[in-house]
Amino acid sequence: MDKGHGRLEERKLWSLPIDPATLGLAGAHQLIRVHRHVLELRQGKVIKERDEVAFAFTSFLPEEAGPQRLQELVREHWSIENGQFHRRDRTQREDHCTVGETSAARNLSLFRSLAIFLFKAQSQRQGCPQSLPDFEQDIHRHPGRLIGRLTGKTKEEDEP
Repeated sequence: MDKGHGRLEERKLWSLPIDPATLGLAGAHQLIRVHRHVLELRQGKVIKERDEVAFAFTSFLPEEAGPQRLQELVREHWSIENGQFHRRDRTQREDHCTVGETSAARNLSLFRSLAIFLFKAQSQRQGCPQSLPDFEQDIHRHPGRLIGRLTGKTKEEDEP
């Protein structure tokens, strides 16, 4: 039972050992089913109630990851997924991209991932932008800074 973000959530997890060859999923050793009963709250009152079911696979064998560990893995997955969603959709507006060609869409996605990675790598440094939008704006204005960071060269080293 979890309470937070205006919700009260109860989760039940079932797992089933599987043979990867049977399903054609290399490395899949357990099928996981998660049932969530969610009560959305406002001022302590239930305003909405819903049930959700999600399925997942894991490469962990049952003896490597029991129910408690699987529950942790599911929670970690969604925390990563939600963090990526916010950055990719809200900040980088990925869902508004109309590129339809598969290779181009993948390349744009890789560049978005690279931007997030580079932002995280520099965010602890003194005087660097502290938000992803600020970081992206700074790179657009001064692309040489990023190139210098990636190559390890300063502007003075490039000049003869």
